[in-house]
Amino acid sequence: MDEKEALALLKRRILIDRGFDVRQYKENYLKRRVAVRMRATGTANMFDYLRLLRDDSGEYSKLFDELTINGTQFFRDEDVYIKLRDKVIPDIIDRKKDISARSIRAWSVGCASGEEPYSIAMLIDFLLGSEMNSWNVRILASDIDEGSLEATKRAIYQTCGVLKGMDPDRYFIVEETESGRVYRVRDEIKRHVRVEKIDLLKENEKKHFDLLLCRNVLIYFSKEVQREIVLSLASSMVRDGYLVLGKSETLGPEGLSILEPAFPRERIFRLVGETRGEVSRRHS
Repeated sequence: MDEKEALALLKRRILIDRGFDVRQYKENYLKRRVAVRMRATGTANMFDYLRLLRDDSGEYSKLFDELTINGTQFFRDEDVYIKLRDKVIPDIIDRKKDISARSIRAWSVGCASGEEPYSIAMLIDFLLGSEMNSWNVRILASDIDEGSLEATKRAIYQTCGVLKGMDPDRYFIVEETESGRVYRVRDEIKRHVRVEKIDLLKENEKKHFDLLLCRNVLIYFSKEVQREIVLSLASSMVRDGYLVLGKSETLGPEGLSILEPAFPRERIFRLVGETRGEVSRRHS
């Protein structure tokens, strides 16, 4: 088996085992990242590395950490946020207004250092404009890593970013420190974000979310665990709520039966069915 065949087999193995479609990665990038893990594990070739993945499921987590090493930034995957700005959040806002509600609930699962939940808060603020203060906007930022949660609470970053048309000065305070320039998320945005440690493998009691982002989180779990997590997250959403996955993640058959693709290219799904327990239909 040559390297090209071994790489193709590796791609299929990852998709089957974890539902993570690495075929979307540039081939040279994928080779480089896999080579890092091969050197770290002392495997002589890609075929040996494939056997290691089969025998040591813990290696998947290390491989995915390597593949998603640049995974945290504001408005990551701009096309996803453009779809959220132009279609998803306006739809949520319109449906709320139809029932005279003024609340939006979102959940950033696996928030890392916090760029994602703050990006969502900024986007909602941008869309509501002067109405923002009359709405109850609550965004849950969760992770299992204490360091990530502390970074999210601090909300101080080395870089910042917004979508075209948004004013960064509205959302960030620029500060000069001894170590260089940093960007602090303004309190007006921070107040909408609540940080909490949540283990997805335990019972989920969170409910009534209009928007739920779980990007590049499922890839760390087996297919069976992924199924349980998707069903659990779906039970946290309102009817017609939106779930956003990572650009290379897929849903299994159970997920597809209750979540229809709203915008397939951006991996944005809408809840249309019911899962274990009662899926709330309220727009609280």
